[in-house]
Amino acid sequence: MKVLHITNNYPTTKYPIFGIFVKEQIESLSNQIIENELFFINGRENGKVEYLKSIFRIRKILHNNHFEVIHCHHAFSALCLILSGYSRKNKTIVSYQSDPVNELGTVLYRFIENHVSVVILKTKSILVNNQNVFYLPNGVNISLFKSIDKTASCKILNLDPSKKYILFVSSNFIRKEKRYDKFIDTLEIIKKKYQMEDVEELKLINTKRELVPYYYNAASLHLLTSDFEGSPNSVKEAMACNIPVVSTNVGNVSIMLDGIKGSYVARLNTPEELAELSHQILISNEVCKSRDALINKKLDMDSVAKQLVALYNKALQQVSKK
Repeated sequence: MKVLHITNNYPTTKYPIFGIFVKEQIESLSNQIIENELFFINGRENGKVEYLKSIFRIRKILHNNHFEVIHCHHAFSALCLILSGYSRKNKTIVSYQSDPVNELGTVLYRFIENHVSVVILKTKSILVNNQNVFYLPNGVNISLFKSIDKTASCKILNLDPSKKYILFVSSNFIRKEKRYDKFIDTLEIIKKKYQMEDVEELKLINTKRELVPYYYNAASLHLLTSDFEGSPNSVKEAMACNIPVVSTNVGNVSIMLDGIKGSYVARLNTPEELAELSHQILISNEVCKSRDALINKKLDMDSVAKQLVALYNKALQQVSKK
């Protein structure tokens, strides 16, 4: 099966973490006898005009090549395909990276939905209302993300293993919706109210991929303070490393952390509540066993790849019925 992946999220030399989840998902499909071809819209570095140029470039590549399936990653990519005039509803799939409400809005979601055969959402949105909309989060590479000795991890990152590091994760810069301000407020409450002066922040931003697992394993917990998310990869990566998580109730976090002892999802999403939950973890000697739960929930990369191939076949079955 030959698949064209159209995406505006993909790593570059300047931004090695940007869209890494798309890159790794495409690579995981190679193990499923899928021939992948990438069309990258580099709007981040080349500006918004790159989206306009891509419409004509997509038209050309689809005119000169045959693909069984076209997989658009992000709503912007789907719009570029549709505007190219080469959208084929019966073989086009779009993966939203966040809830459609936060990714171009519901009006454009309905427009895109009418031009594709399959929609993939990373969270169980209220928009999942027909047989062609599926809930399928990105998977995590459990070979890369695994438990590593904390002292060894700290040594690699030049950190103090006696400190309790609380991990903040963003891709290439601190995006507004990640609420770094709430993260800092939470840490201040932990230090002052609970008198934990050995607590320090650890920021993971625009870091080489091979170093990322050491950040998780050097941390005592991962604190996610976002206002909204789809299916945050950082939570799954922490789970794969058996690192506790405290998170605001966003995206599908409550589903991922359901039944996992020693990780918490806030109800009020306030710094005070996040600090209290974090404090419970920091003073506990309980070992987090979230990796097994991640695998049982089929959130590892290989399991997700198999489910994605099944959706590709569903699109092809629709073609055969035409």
